[in-house]
Amino acid sequence: MRYLEPTGNPARAHLAALEKELLMPNGLLLRYAHRDDLGLPKVCFLACSFWYAEALACVGRIDDACKTLEQAMQCSNHLGLFSEDADFSYGQWGNFPQTYSHVGFMNAVYRIANKRELPIFLE
Repeated sequence: MRYLEPTGNPARAHLAALEKELLMPNGLLLRYAHRDDLGLPKVCFLACSFWYAEALACVGRIDDACKTLEQAMQCSNHLGLFSEDADFSYGQWGNFPQTYSHVGFMNAVYRIANKRELPIFLE
């Protein structure tokens, strides 16, 4: 969103704080880590995971961005569609298909391709 300079310390510190608080062992990101009416979160919010991949690319952590993107992509169904929340153990949760997840996926792919200077074909 360009509210932080991607190469600056505030952007890197912001990512480090998110990783400390919200990063799951499987490499995906929770929306929040506090208890709600369903208990502690057990599934990631895919839009956040795709946003995280995009943010990693923005700060130059391209390999980490690709790894995160690949992990999140494994949460799609056999048609490549994403739900709102997902996890490898619990499957897909929430609204399905979820536009937020798909837009996040496209933005992450675009940012990583742009950083790698790969051609992006838009028709």
